[in-house]
Amino acid sequence: MVEFVGERTFSVRGLALAAKEWGLLDSKPIIALHGWLDNAASFDLLLPCMADIHVLALDSAGHGQSAARSPDARYDLWHEIGEVVEIADQMGWDDFSLIGHSRGAVIAGLIAGSFPQRINHLVMIDAHMPVPVVAHNSAKQMAKSIRDDKRFATASPSYFKTFEDAVEARAKGFLSLDHDAAEILARRGVRESKKGFYWHNDQRLKSAASLKFTREHINSFLTAITAPTLLIYAENSLFTQNSEHTQFAGLMDSNTVVTLPGTHHLHLENQPSEVASVVQKFLQHRCKNKDLG
Repeated sequence: MVEFVGERTFSVRGLALAAKEWGLLDSKPIIALHGWLDNAASFDLLLPCMADIHVLALDSAGHGQSAARSPDARYDLWHEIGEVVEIADQMGWDDFSLIGHSRGAVIAGLIAGSFPQRINHLVMIDAHMPVPVVAHNSAKQMAKSIRDDKRFATASPSYFKTFEDAVEARAKGFLSLDHDAAEILARRGVRESKKGFYWHNDQRLKSAASLKFTREHINSFLTAITAPTLLIYAENSLFTQNSEHTQFAGLMDSNTVVTLPGTHHLHLENQPSEVASVVQKFLQHRCKNKDLG
């Protein structure tokens, strides 16, 4: 059983990034990346079901207890590639594994493609890579992104009278989840002010990306991945119905695809022990460039 070690804070190019540290220091090093508008508590039920791992569950910039980016910075996915690698460098990890959920899984895939020599295993929970776009829409995408930035730069979060109201709003929100799971995220992500309780996420996270990947971009990242890859999908999730994900999975040399009962946050609400069992077996019996299964 993996136990919680404590809170960590890393300074990456002047940005304070928070993390929850789990497990034994001399075990398999792993960095865990959460989904959009979630936080590091996303893995609070999954990790205690595992063993022989040393995990940093990060709060991405603008999420949880991590700092928001400066006013002139953006939240495009690719900025996080270097930040995660820098944290691994600060930990002294020449090589490590990645576990990502949703948006965090997308970032994990980009890291694994950018630095294949450093990634031992890649676990992607209910996500794969972004749906590709066509290049001729890039100008419209850029314009939308700039308009969004202006709008959300001065936007205020929603305030709630009680902590429970904030939990309930998250439970019923985009990609809804059950009350207990929402409360786990809220204990890390909700703060109180004179105006009430609010989710401590940078509002600029809601801005459209300045650019999106074309099919050629995505193919380039996926074909560069050399780490054994585990794709876990939930039966009742939009991702299982997307044919693009099936096509992309075939581009990686070494991958295992598993579908489990549950919804998008299956590792947090439906099947944490089942997901943990699948991940644990994968980490123990799949090696880079060699199948020990």
